[in-house]
Amino acid sequence: MKGTVFSVALNHRSQIDAWDQAFHEPPYNTPPKTPVWFIKPRNTHLANGGAIPFPAGEKVQSGATLAVVIGAIARKVPAERVADYLAGYALANDVSLPESSFYRPAIKAKCRDGFCPLGDIGQLSATGKLEIVTEINGVERDRWSTADLVRSVPELIAAISDFITLQPGDAVLIGTPQQRVDLNPGDEVTVRAAGLPTLTNRVTQAGALS
Repeated sequence: MKGTVFSVALNHRSQIDAWDQAFHEPPYNTPPKTPVWFIKPRNTHLANGGAIPFPAGEKVQSGATLAVVIGAIARKVPAERVADYLAGYALANDVSLPESSFYRPAIKAKCRDGFCPLGDIGQLSATGKLEIVTEINGVERDRWSTADLVRSVPELIAAISDFITLQPGDAVLIGTPQQRVDLNPGDEVTVRAAGLPTLTNRVTQAGALS
């Protein structure tokens, strides 16, 4: 991706359910009313086939998701017109260390080198019931549907564009379920969804040659 990659947290119903009690206690006190998003900086971006570095001593988890790629300047776009502002879609992997809080930006967990593999752009006729599959070494380990999102793709892009201006080439990762797939050095992780180019990356020990 040539632009900024935004990743959205808490956009899957399983995450909202898992964090509901905590969000009614300090320091949150109330659940979020608007999308919770953060930036995956350039050092995290990784192409299809690239190696995901595994930091020694950490627990690393795969977060297969969909990237919505912006094709035109989008500011305060209504949900029913979002499709007019898109260049297409791509599979992505929002790789992360386990999340222990949403109160402060999780830079250590989210912004490590190679923690955002991004696939090639394709087109989809609909995104309301897209099944996103994670395979580890050729074995399916997870499958989730965009039907379980809190905000659908059009609703999410409309909400984000209400308070920031999205530029051509930007991408928005639409979220992941609470349950993620653990990764280990040597694993080959593949993300699949019907109609889109497959995304495959191998996990290597950080500092090792890929």
